[in-house]
Amino acid sequence: MLKKLYILLLTLLAAACLTVTAWADYDYIEQYGVMVTPNTEDGSLLITVKLEWTPLEELPYGQELKIGVPNGSIRDVAAQTDNIERLDFDNSYMYVYLTQGYDANETFSFAYSWVQEYMYQLDGSAVTYDYTAGWFDEAKIGQMTLIWNDPAGLTGDFTEGTVSGADSVTVQNGMTITASDLDYGYKMNVQVRYADWPTQLSEEYSANNVPDDSWNGSDDYYYDDDDAGDAIIGMMVMIFVVIFIFVLISAARRGDGYAGGFGTRYVFVNHLWYPAGPDGRPRPGSVGTKTKPRPPRSGGGFG
Repeated sequence: MLKKLYILLLTLLAAACLTVTAWADYDYIEQYGVMVTPNTEDGSLLITVKLEWTPLEELPYGQELKIGVPNGSIRDVAAQTDNIERLDFDNSYMYVYLTQGYDANETFSFAYSWVQEYMYQLDGSAVTYDYTAGWFDEAKIGQMTLIWNDPAGLTGDFTEGTVSGADSVTVQNGMTITASDLDYGYKMNVQVRYADWPTQLSEEYSANNVPDDSWNGSDDYYYDDDDAGDAIIGMMVMIFVVIFIFVLISAARRGDGYAGGFGTRYVFVNHLWYPAGPDGRPRPGSVGTKTKPRPPRSGGGFG
């Protein structure tokens, strides 16, 4: 039995190594700007994001873009440009729905803002922040600028932070970081300490107490390991499942030509594909396409 499993494992491993996992870029970020200002009343951050975006393939109307957010405790979401139809968010991403589609290599800009909670930490009487702007795992960036504004009357201590890969770093009324020609997954971070914060902030709303919306069930597992053979078989089966899932994901990427993101549901009506609304019918105002659109354009994580 063990010999058969071993042979099967080697076969799957060879197949996984031979699977083509390369894919083409679908977007290029020309300019990426992030401006952050702390609020001394509650410690929240007002964050404004501006993007100059070039789709390398057609970006149809109804296909959202997603850009990472630190957590799902968000309020006062606002579009800053007229080409944003609406903004949605969850615990990981801001979903941007545009008012129109764009052709391949047609550059456009959009901007939005929100108030982000559960971001500060308390160190005695001091208030600290450790902030990483959202990054893009599947798109390169021409130029990125992160501006951190000191609150009025306060001067931040930025000496504990380390900035890598930047063209310039300026500390004046806050910190400004610029970088260019950035590869996939580049992360820009700010660490700042305010020793003379003017209000008393609560530990309850600090970054250490971000609401946990994940599953809280038990992760405990039990098995009888008296039989070493059973333990080895269990481990082999687990490796088999992991490799099988890897092969499926690789095949899906190769087939769809897309490397990430969550899928939008589509319905096929009168020989055209439409984004599906809550009732399963075509989303009102959407425009059908002859080919089924790929999943949403993906912005990476957020620290």
